[in-house]
Amino acid sequence: MALTSAQLDLLSQCFLFEALPPEALPPLTASLSAEHCPAGTVIYSRTRFRQAVGVVLKGRLSVLKGQELLLKTLGPGQCFGAAALFCPAKDYVTTVQAKSPAELVFLPHSWLIRLFEEYPQTAVSYIAFLSQRIRFLNRKIDSFTAPSAREALLRHLLEIHRDGAAEITGGYSQLARTLNIGRASLYRALDALEAEGCIRRDGKCITILEDPSKEGA
Repeated sequence: MALTSAQLDLLSQCFLFEALPPEALPPLTASLSAEHCPAGTVIYSRTRFRQAVGVVLKGRLSVLKGQELLLKTLGPGQCFGAAALFCPAKDYVTTVQAKSPAELVFLPHSWLIRLFEEYPQTAVSYIAFLSQRIRFLNRKIDSFTAPSAREALLRHLLEIHRDGAAEITGGYSQLARTLNIGRASLYRALDALEAEGCIRRDGKCITILEDPSKEGA
C-alpha cells in the first residue's frame, strides 16, 4: 500500500529530502510502504539488518550498544541504518529496538542509488549526515573519557536530550553503569548540575535549563 499523505509529510522531514522539491517525493516513493513494529521488536541487531535507511514514521526507537547502553532515541522523521548502506561488513554496530509501537519505511540501497543519481544534492545531504554522525560518536567517546563525573554526565545528557529534556531509560542505577561511575558520584554530579541551574530533575526526566557546553564560549 502506498504511503499516506501524512506519512509522506513525516518522510519529508528526513535529512535526505531537505533539498528535494516537495512535488518529487510522491512519485519517488510509489513503490515504498510502511511496516508496523510492536513495542520491543528488535529491528536491527548485530547479525540481522538490511542495506537500507530506515525512517521512523510513528513511535520511538532505542539505539543501543549491546543490550543496555542507550546511545540515542529516535522519533518521527529520524532515521537509522545509514552506516550500513555502503559497508561490506557482515555485522551491524548497534541494536535498534522499538521502544513503543512504531511505523517505519525502509529506503533500500538500490532505491537510494537512483535517488542520488536523479537528485545529486541528496547525496551531499547523505555525506553531511555521516559527517555529523562521526562528530556525535567522537563526543560520545569524550563522555566516557571525561575528567569528572559531572563532565561525563552533562555530556551524556546533551547527547540524549530531546526538546530540552533527557529521559533516563532504565533508571539512575543503569545511568551510573552507562557512564562507568559509582551511584554516589552520579548523585553528586546531579546535585551539582541542579545547584548550578543547568538541569531540573523530575523523576526519570531531566530538563536541561542551560547548555553547559557553552560555558566560557
